[in-house]
Amino acid sequence: MKDIYDVVIVGSGASGGTMAAHLARAGVNVLILEGGPRIDTRTDFNTHALPSQFATRSIPIMKPGKAGFDSPRSYGMGGKTLLWNAVALRMSERDLKGATREGVGADWPFGYAEIEPYYSMIEKEIGICGNRDGLPDMPDGEFMPPASLKCSDEILKRGAERIGVKLIHVRKATLTQFTNSRPACHYCGNCMAGCDVVAKYNSADVHIYPAERETGRIDIRHNSIVNELVVEEGRPRVREVRYFDRQSGEPGSVRCRTVVLGCACEQTIALLLMSKSPQFASGLGNNSGQVGRHFIPHITCAVDGFLKDLIGVPSVNDEGFLDHSYIPSFMHDRPRDYPRSFAIQVGFHNRRFAPWASKIKGIGAAYKKAVRDRYPAYMQLAGFMEMTPNPDSYVDLDPEAKDQYGLPKVRTHWKLSDADQRRWNDMKKWCDSIMESSGAELLGTATKPETNHELGGCKMGDDPRTSVVDGHCRAHEVDNLYVVDGSVFPNASEKNPTLTIMAVSARAANHIAKTLS
Repeated sequence: MKDIYDVVIVGSGASGGTMAAHLARAGVNVLILEGGPRIDTRTDFNTHALPSQFATRSIPIMKPGKAGFDSPRSYGMGGKTLLWNAVALRMSERDLKGATREGVGADWPFGYAEIEPYYSMIEKEIGICGNRDGLPDMPDGEFMPPASLKCSDEILKRGAERIGVKLIHVRKATLTQFTNSRPACHYCGNCMAGCDVVAKYNSADVHIYPAERETGRIDIRHNSIVNELVVEEGRPRVREVRYFDRQSGEPGSVRCRTVVLGCACEQTIALLLMSKSPQFASGLGNNSGQVGRHFIPHITCAVDGFLKDLIGVPSVNDEGFLDHSYIPSFMHDRPRDYPRSFAIQVGFHNRRFAPWASKIKGIGAAYKKAVRDRYPAYMQLAGFMEMTPNPDSYVDLDPEAKDQYGLPKVRTHWKLSDADQRRWNDMKKWCDSIMESSGAELLGTATKPETNHELGGCKMGDDPRTSVVDGHCRAHEVDNLYVVDGSVFPNASEKNPTLTIMAVSARAANHIAKTLS
């Protein structure tokens, strides 16, 4: 361990892992502070366990005696990439310049042409499967062949086409072909319970550990929960990163030339708000009052049911890597009474997790037969849309409640505008219509909006009065502080954010490396 590092990175997920690997390969000495333990995705998760093996019929995330995922502040090495579904989508020019085109939200400080090389770079590094569909609002990338559509996908595809909606192969950071270092997916269907062969990308195994071995420029301190960034007296620069050991509580600190936050949206905001000083009485980099503002999580709805064509057919091993298809945004060129659009993800529940069974009526043998008959036919459509920023949507710290580590709990507040509510209503209506057009027996439909993919709160922008970081993710008010997770998003689009987070992090890493040199 060094006395002073070039860069200290807080967090080891998609953004922190990308940042560490790119900086190390550029000759920068890096320390990663990860709040959780080292996790081996091959052995530590209950990836292939079944509910019947547990008295509560609930499968724990971790195997007995394995630590990890006990708190958002201490997930473990690799963060949420260890358990994500791996959907990986590029934003388009329309997404990045949504305010200019449609008059709502905020533009990104750069356009598609500037971020496109970093999308390609990341896709080649991590492996993305998908089909080149030529869609103007969802640009094609560097793809391996897509996973085949399932029978249920084909039925849904025909149903969607009847009402003018296009269904495509999903795009995921999961290998469909072997590489020199990773095998192809074997389609066990347990993607969100770890991946015990690393066919699915996680930041630890694909970015951090290879760069650590190849360069010798990455040090890692596990179980190190960062609780304060200390600035130099009289200068807007971070001097020291303070943390404590997750297990013992013993405090520690490290000095560096630059700090990068990749803790994920809520925890990055919390760390900045906890880091108060005479220079920054409301939190680090928050003299503008913008930290925590502009919170724009994805808003979702869910509709589920059973495709009648598949009710009663024999069950087969077609769980695949869960969703094999995707319904991209299709409303931009249609008449509507709201701005922006939405997309629809196609979901399934595998043998490990079938909560819909509790909604089936009946008892005894007839009930069991009804569940078995419907198992091959189950289908869920989940609509995803962006939320336009508003003053009632923000993140802050609870002034009283503490978490298990004695740190303030994080609170999120969100409210839809009238236009957002109209978009949500239309999104739900289209989900219902696609299911009905596909011959589905509806089971349930959403009654209220829910959130997913927490984004915003450290908005990226050119104006220091209305944003927290600039176009290279450097804080306006703190010379050597960068934020590279989803909190920097000026708008969310309807697309899953992780690929964009990684591309933005790679772009910021290039800027940091040049600055340090």
